[in-house]
Amino acid sequence: MTMQIEATRFGRWQQAYRLRLGVAEMIVVTEIGPRILSLTVGDSPNLLFVDEGLEIARGAGDDPWRIYGGHRIWMAPETEDAYAPDNVPCQVTVGTDELTALAPVSPRTLLQKRLTVRARDGRFVVEQGVRNLAETVYCGAVWALTCVVPKGVVAFPWGAGGGWDVKKIMYWNRWMDHRSDVASVQWQPGPDLFRVLPTGEEGKVGTNSPEGWVALCRDDATFIKSRVWAPGVDYPDDGCSLEVYTSPKFIELETLGPITTLYPGQEITHEETWTATSQVVDSEDGAALRALLI
Repeated sequence: MTMQIEATRFGRWQQAYRLRLGVAEMIVVTEIGPRILSLTVGDSPNLLFVDEGLEIARGAGDDPWRIYGGHRIWMAPETEDAYAPDNVPCQVTVGTDELTALAPVSPRTLLQKRLTVRARDGRFVVEQGVRNLAETVYCGAVWALTCVVPKGVVAFPWGAGGGWDVKKIMYWNRWMDHRSDVASVQWQPGPDLFRVLPTGEEGKVGTNSPEGWVALCRDDATFIKSRVWAPGVDYPDDGCSLEVYTSPKFIELETLGPITTLYPGQEITHEETWTATSQVVDSEDGAALRALLI
């Protein structure tokens, strides 16, 4: 299936690209970020959260870091480096079935971020690249965060399976000036899937998930982010390769790569496959969700 790419505008931004793949459509905004700010399936509304009023920001002055919404690239573990502003245009390259948005080098971190979207087997493949352009090493993990509208139920597999199926979940009880209730009813651990039911509360959970996928199950669409899990490596946050953050305005579906020492000039990449379908799936039906990934 060929991916159609065309220049467009989106909201307040004049520089954006529409990517169509079957009934799924993605909009990548390159005037900032980069960010993926829209994902729709057929007649569905935008599955991604957009901070239309630019209300969520951090830092003083005329150039604060802004979340914008949608999908962004960070480095884990979370430090002040994550909030380096990315408010300037990217360099864009459009190829056959592929779009690349290359951000300028961050003057704060001397890291350069790259977002490449291509088509594979009828799905969007989203590749994050981070290159170290400093003269010293940089240690961290590529962190792919996708803000979705807090509608529906989030589900992900936890545990290793097999005869010794040990299930481990990390609860963020407190981090910086944030708090969450580990006893909240929004956390729904099940025998196969750990589910998150949006209640408007802030909170965060994470796990090391060998299956490497997290799903948003709505009554009008299903969206799954998946990646290849790597055994025998160190993941951030006490071994989390998958995390979910909840808030009143949005939910973040997050996958993380292994912690890597990034040498001068070196780039590390982190690839996700996005499956977006109008098929409605019960958030407790692990078999049906896994079938969408085949």
